Amino acid sequence: MSATTPTAPAERIMNLEMAVAHLQHELEQMHAVLLALQTELKTARDQVSKLERRIVLVQEGEDNRNLDDERPPHY
Repeated sequence: MSATTPTAPAERIMNLEMAVAHLQHELEQMHAVLLALQTELKTARDQVSKLERRIVLVQEGEDNRNLDDERPPHY
């Protein structure tokens, strides 16, 4: 047996613990990014909903107006 054999399991355990710590850190970072993206997506959905409502209102207004009543701006 060599002198490094007794430390090999301890080194392997330490390497595994370091790997787990790095993975936990990466997972926490991905979670933070996911939360930020979720907030951004909600904001975008809200904006799309507002724009859709405005489009509907504009389209409804166009249906109700009489083009004969409108004068071009140069008159």
